Amino acid sequence: MSEGVFIVLLDPVPKKEAAFHEWFAEFFDHVLGLPGMRSGQKFTFGPNQIDVRPLQQFLAVFELDEVESVRNGAAEKYGVKTSKEILRLPDCVDQTTIMPTFFDAVSPIQSAPEAPETPLEQQNLLISLISVGLDKQASFAEAYVGERLGDMLSIPAQISGRLLQVSKHQIQNPIYPFVAIYRNNDSQQILSAWPAPGTNWRSIAAARARDPSIRADGRLASMKTRDFLFEPYVAPEAAKPAA
Repeated sequence: MSEGVFIVLLDPVPKKEAAFHEWFAEFFDHVLGLPGMRSGQKFTFGPNQIDVRPLQQFLAVFELDEVESVRNGAAEKYGVKTSKEILRLPDCVDQTTIMPTFFDAVSPIQSAPEAPETPLEQQNLLISLISVGLDKQASFAEAYVGERLGDMLSIPAQISGRLLQVSKHQIQNPIYPFVAIYRNNDSQQILSAWPAPGTNWRSIAAARARDPSIRADGRLASMKTRDFLFEPYVAPEAAKPAA
């Protein structure tokens, strides 16, 4: 058995948003009922962002007791997205941007040193999508957990964090081999303290001065991240019928 997380990033097709939100609720409830599932939560892209490049508008995060069981159930219902097959989804879901990824836990969930008490349904999420060269992946996880996770959890408003690696049970060709998930209760505080993405730094010297973990002699030097803030999802009210 392997503990992990199922992350689904997705968008509606323009002008089909109402149908998308209805389907999103059905999809979430179905996945939540699969064997091996522990819990789940839905999020929406927040107004305050670290990375200026766009990402999908909606996010579902499922905590799994057993990755393979959930993967098999999801694949049976929705299919496997490959170069030869697309997922079995309604036309209100954008198939060109959807990214369903299964991750195995690398570290247990770690609490921040001064974690604020915040109900789960009110917690925001930061996902750090991490690219690492193939030659560095074997040692990356140990370096991240030992050298970076604690630093990120020391930022005010942080609640918890963990590192995950793409699962061998993945159903789609993965884009990012690692993801770090952080929970917080104040995205503005996270935004003001989080290391800026490399694409926004004016020079590598300035980057290293601000974020010591990427110094040339550090084991995280080859890491590239995309960091995004999400807030709890609130379903839009259905349009009232005309009088």
